[in-house]
Amino acid sequence: MLDKLKPLFENDLFSESDKTEIQEQWDKTLLEAKSSIKSQLREEFAKKYSHDKKTMIKALDKMVTEGLHSEIAEFRDEKANIAEDRVKSQRKLQENANKFNNFMTSQLAKEVKQLREDRKEQFKGMKMMEGFVAKHLSKEIVEFANDKRDLVETKVRLVSEASQKLSAIKKKFVAESSKKVSQHISQSLNKELTSLNEDIKSARENSFGRRIFEAFSSEFTTTHLNENAAIRKLQKELTNKDSQLNETFSVAKKYKQLTESKNKEIQNIKEHNERTDTLDELLRPLRTDKKEVMHNLLENVQTNRLQGAFEKYLPSVLNSNTKTTKASNSKRNLNESVARTGNKTAKPKKDNNYDNNIVDIKKLAGLK
Repeated sequence: MLDKLKPLFENDLFSESDKTEIQEQWDKTLLEAKSSIKSQLREEFAKKYSHDKKTMIKALDKMVTEGLHSEIAEFRDEKANIAEDRVKSQRKLQENANKFNNFMTSQLAKEVKQLREDRKEQFKGMKMMEGFVAKHLSKEIVEFANDKRDLVETKVRLVSEASQKLSAIKKKFVAESSKKVSQHISQSLNKELTSLNEDIKSARENSFGRRIFEAFSSEFTTTHLNENAAIRKLQKELTNKDSQLNETFSVAKKYKQLTESKNKEIQNIKEHNERTDTLDELLRPLRTDKKEVMHNLLENVQTNRLQGAFEKYLPSVLNSNTKTTKASNSKRNLNESVARTGNKTAKPKKDNNYDNNIVDIKKLAGLK
């Protein structure tokens, strides 16, 4: 339409206002036509949509209804089958459970019976083993106690016999050695006296020659070397000072050694007195022969172990029959420095060396 009116507009048949009015009227008419067409189309599409919707709803309803009927029928059949299977399975489970219970009961009864029999056998074996072990252990303990007692008694017997044999051997040795030593000493003395006479003679000759030389030397010094008298005097004084200093050092060293030796002697005396007191206290209730044997047994035992060793050897010593020998008495008197008569204890003799040691120590300390 616009294409047809366009030549008219180009030929200037209409004014601008007319053109504008025509254009507006045309647009308005066109819009009304479009709106009417749209409304008609919408009504047609709405009717068609509602018709199609109803048709689809009916078809879907029919399809869903038929599907539900078939599914419900299948579900009912399956439910019935499941119920039947459940009943059958429960019956089978009950039967199997009864069989299993019967089997387990019988097997458990057998196992319990066998276990009880095994326990009875085990208890019986344990009792037999305990009896066997207790019997042999008691035998071993008795044998061990007897061996221990025999060992102590044997030791006591050997010590007593050894003391007797030792005294006899000492007597024999002293007798034989005294003869041989006297012969050897007499021969040696003769030789030594002969050589001593010769040495005395040569010493006298040497002394006489030395005195002659010293007299000649002193005379020569006084007559020819008088100018060096002052120097010799100074040298002599230096020599005297050196000798005095050396003598002082030697005396100090000697006093130090003497002090150390005296301290050691004092310690030894204390230990000896302590051991002697302990032995006296332990051996006081025993007889003389028993004391001798016990003293020989305890001779090499440490002081702090005397009590235990005494209790160990006491039963065997009391049961043994030993005799006292003079050699063991003399040995015991030398070790203990104590005189004994019978079962009484005598006071120990006073040790002069000990008093001398005390006096020397007081002198070193500056005491009177």
